[in-house]
Amino acid sequence: MTMDNLHKALLNATSDNALVIDTEGVVLAANQAMYSRLGISPALLLGHNVLDLFPPDVAARRKIVLQSVVRSGEVFRFEDLTQSGAMFEATVYPVLNEVGEAEKLVVCIRDVTAPKRAEVERHRLGSAIEQTVEAIIIMDNDLCVNYVNQAFEEMTGYAQQDMKGEHIGMLYWGEEQKRALHRVAASLEESDSWQGRTVNTRKDGSSFTCEQTVARIRGKRFLPLGYVSIWRDVTETEQLERQLRQAQKMEAIGTLSGGIAHDFNNILGPIILHAELRLAAIRESGVPDPCQTSFEEILGAANRAKSLVEQILGLSRRQEHDKPVPFQLSLIIKECLKLLGPSLPSSLDITFDNRADNDLILADPTMVHQVIMNLCTNAAHAMEEQGGKLSIAVGQENLDEPRPGPLSTLRPGAFVRLSVTDTGCGISQKDLERIFDPFFTTKQDSVGTGLGLAVVQTIVTGLGGGMRVTSEPGQGSCFEVLLPQCDPGLLGAAANGPLEHAEQRQEKILFVDSDAMLAQGGMEALKQLGFTVTRCANGFEALALFRQDPEQFDLVLVEAALPELSGMGLARELLLSRPELPVVLCSGYTSSVLRDKTEAFNAAQGDIPSIRGFLTKPFHLEELAATLNQALATPS
Repeated sequence: MTMDNLHKALLNATSDNALVIDTEGVVLAANQAMYSRLGISPALLLGHNVLDLFPPDVAARRKIVLQSVVRSGEVFRFEDLTQSGAMFEATVYPVLNEVGEAEKLVVCIRDVTAPKRAEVERHRLGSAIEQTVEAIIIMDNDLCVNYVNQAFEEMTGYAQQDMKGEHIGMLYWGEEQKRALHRVAASLEESDSWQGRTVNTRKDGSSFTCEQTVARIRGKRFLPLGYVSIWRDVTETEQLERQLRQAQKMEAIGTLSGGIAHDFNNILGPIILHAELRLAAIRESGVPDPCQTSFEEILGAANRAKSLVEQILGLSRRQEHDKPVPFQLSLIIKECLKLLGPSLPSSLDITFDNRADNDLILADPTMVHQVIMNLCTNAAHAMEEQGGKLSIAVGQENLDEPRPGPLSTLRPGAFVRLSVTDTGCGISQKDLERIFDPFFTTKQDSVGTGLGLAVVQTIVTGLGGGMRVTSEPGQGSCFEVLLPQCDPGLLGAAANGPLEHAEQRQEKILFVDSDAMLAQGGMEALKQLGFTVTRCANGFEALALFRQDPEQFDLVLVEAALPELSGMGLARELLLSRPELPVVLCSGYTSSVLRDKTEAFNAAQGDIPSIRGFLTKPFHLEELAATLNQALATPS
């Protein structure tokens, strides 16, 4: 083979577009790939200057490159971009003679359009992976990490160098998390993907809830190459979901309690009124009566029941009927212990320690009574199997600045601290997060309803206080309630004395109530207050009686939820005849509902006073007297 034939063979052996030129650019030889790229025959290329194929400006730049290689005798590489967008990589090799001078040049041109575009796509993909907010993990078939992105480092605290080559299990701490990883691995053995939520642990030891997807990576012929996993931190989302579920539970309780409150309050109404009437009669007679204590206990129990309904309603809305008064917390604790003592097992050792110089708080005593009874009853249940010690303590605590955790919402100031500590079974960390959820209970169905602590938290929060709970399984529990301390100067308000028999009054009242039992108690209460009373069982009967002589009554007391013709409807008809007639509504619904309806009715009536008051059942004699007096005194 001659030298020329050898050169041609070498040129055609390369996949690049190649040609040989002299130092001025005249083409001496070229391979078939070059002819095909240029689309010309060898006769039109050989012996011609290659620079003539370029526009003048491009030819000038290429000539500078050729002269540079000739002078330096070194290889020169550059990239070229055609008008069509194709990218080429060109290399100019000098062919040196015996004295080291370049006498010829070999030019190799390679089409790098596809590799360059693939490189750009890889760079774009890599940038997207690095900048995404989700953590991305690439693992081999054994779940050992090959790559993690920046979001993973921010989420977990582990950098790329910490994770590379490590098993993904290093983010699963504790038995429960390891069992979760085992379930994921087992699922991947059955299918090519898994999706779900897990709890994982960061580098600093804190845990977070992660929503992750794991998918198998397959190459040619479906050979498994590893796994790619995408993680998203849903800790805050899970918290919001819990809050939404809590709100939904509260709404359900509100709907349920609102439905039963009306009927239950109607039942309590006559109990309270009759008990008060009998007590008033006994006190007025001045003769000792053995039934007095029983009536007092009946009245106290009915008031507790009334307060309980209000507290359950308060789970879904703000407290409406609380009557805050200043009192010493230690006094009501002693009262609660007297009530609890006989019902608690003798195996419990109960102690009370008051360490506060000032334990005065401003609250509704009935509500605080409910808090203490609930906490002490729960503590007793935690120790009922083996007995133990129930410690109740009162102290003081000053919060100079807001604190993180459960007391973060409290304003700085002085607080009275109530501590209820037991040596019972304790509460697990998992249950500790849910103990204030409505309907959540660790007791048997026949023992607990799951409302006690929910009621306690609602009451304490409504009083501007907060709660802390510390507990360990087998080590007992401590519930601390912080309530704002009250100024001692507020103490000393005079207590209401017993009701006295009222003098006979001149006013005549039309009393309309369809409930015979409650109507009987209401009539006796009105007579006790000195009014002359006419009672009607429904709205149509009252309307017919009123139209016989619209001036015969001074005030109308009407049940809002009358059948057929409602209390509002009756009031509208009566006020058409006598716009100045005082009308008072009463109802077993909560006062906010009745108030809203009353305000809407009055607004529709314009400047007429219309409905001048409302009473929420069950009501006391003093509430009835005050409301009627105010309605009668309001100018028409």
